[in-house]
Amino acid sequence: MSAAPVAATPPAPASDLWQSLSFIAVALLLGLTQGLGVNLVNSNLSGIQGSLGATATEASWLTTAYFATNLSATLLLTKVRYQYGLRWFADIVIGLYLLLALAHLFTQQLGSAMVVRAALGLAAAPISSLAVLYMMQAFPPAKAIVGALLGFAALQLGGPLSRIISEDLLQNGQWLGLNFVDVGLAFLCLAAINVVRLKPMPTQQMFARGDGIVFALYATALALLCVVLTQGRLHWWSDTPWLGVCLAGAVLCFGLYVAIELQRDKPLLDLRWLSSPFMLRFMGAILLFRVVLSEQTIGAVGLMNTLGFTNDQMHPLFVWVTVGTGVGFLLALLALPKRRFALLGDIALVLIMAAAWMDGQSTVLTRPHDLYLSQTLLAVASAMFLATALLQGFGHVVASGMKNLISFIAVFSGGQALAGLVGQAWLSTLLAERQRLHYGQLVEHLQLSDPQVAQRLAQLGGAYASTLNDAAARGNQALALLSQQVTQQSYVMAYNDLFHTVALTSTLGFLVFAGIKTHRWHRARRHTTAATALSSS
Repeated sequence: MSAAPVAATPPAPASDLWQSLSFIAVALLLGLTQGLGVNLVNSNLSGIQGSLGATATEASWLTTAYFATNLSATLLLTKVRYQYGLRWFADIVIGLYLLLALAHLFTQQLGSAMVVRAALGLAAAPISSLAVLYMMQAFPPAKAIVGALLGFAALQLGGPLSRIISEDLLQNGQWLGLNFVDVGLAFLCLAAINVVRLKPMPTQQMFARGDGIVFALYATALALLCVVLTQGRLHWWSDTPWLGVCLAGAVLCFGLYVAIELQRDKPLLDLRWLSSPFMLRFMGAILLFRVVLSEQTIGAVGLMNTLGFTNDQMHPLFVWVTVGTGVGFLLALLALPKRRFALLGDIALVLIMAAAWMDGQSTVLTRPHDLYLSQTLLAVASAMFLATALLQGFGHVVASGMKNLISFIAVFSGGQALAGLVGQAWLSTLLAERQRLHYGQLVEHLQLSDPQVAQRLAQLGGAYASTLNDAAARGNQALALLSQQVTQQSYVMAYNDLFHTVALTSTLGFLVFAGIKTHRWHRARRHTTAATALSSS
């Protein structure tokens, strides 16, 4: 009797369409707020250090402070959301973010700015999950995974957009110019989540006795590891004893956390599930991809900065990166019906290989437009990987009965951020080592008695003939220019080594994953053959 009315249900009314569009708009706003909150400062440290009276090394602590709290906050705040309800959680989180963004306006010294950035990292962690939840509620339950993909796509927009708008903000307001954007977006988010309310979700008891102790160990371990990864290359790994102390403290705290957590009936994270073969491969894939994808920030952008290009001169490049990100998620959506998620990961690795080899042909004459194709391919690969990891991991969680959802969310969000820090630390260290090597090799072959060197110095000194009458002064200027050119050339050679290393790492990763798939295919084939032989007998 009930089938007829269902079959005769009219199309969805216009109000439902507007409601879906409202959820999508709020999701995009939250995604931009989270992305810009992270990247406006982290992408412009050199532009704001003067406002805070800090050196480049001191300004890097702003990044350290943010991620030291952000890495572990996702786990805690996800549990808070499930225990106390979604609406209450959204109001508190966005309200706290707004207060901290306002506090940013009054921070004019490095110390206070670090405190606010650390608090902001804690408050910003759940905004990403809110963006995904809003996007998911814009779609019917059967299409929720599509909403999840689009929600994560919205979170990626802040990276390239922060480099497009930051120059004008810095010129008009310096440090405060960036903070005003955070405040404005926070006000809009607070209004938006109260006008467009999330549908309520059932609450459940999430916290157990002993959670405070184990979370303190977990958060301390991640914070200390974050300090090591972000400061190691700047202070140099083997020259700074306190880096070793931080690393030892991280290992000790994490070891204690694991020892206690394995004995608990209701752990914060299901470590046994996380150590299963699938999750180990999953975390290995996240580490591999985030390391090689660091080529975009450390490699391509770093190379352009070394050659004298600023963010405002690279606007078209970042536009292409944004387009590539959208194309990558679109390809993932198109592949969703066939569920060929592993194939997307393979294609992403191939794209990274191709992009890195293309960038590895750079010279001192390379310009931003020479990187349009390679960086667009890298952006497509980044989006495809993120979509693949989400689809495969979430599918595994669903298959296990959703009981490990919180562990998956913590690993997926915090693991990506941590793997990104590992990739940046490794590639920046490799860059510094190779630059010193190439500089020494270039200088070794420069002799003033060499006719070619003497001719080059005469050419460089000739540029000052109209302004400097003193031959000795012109010679000193020529030597300074030659030294700058040698340094620049050594950096370009080091960046090429970095690109080639990324390409080689991607190739090895592709071969390893191909080997694993081949082994699993042969094992499944043997089992099928054995089962067929047994049934026939």
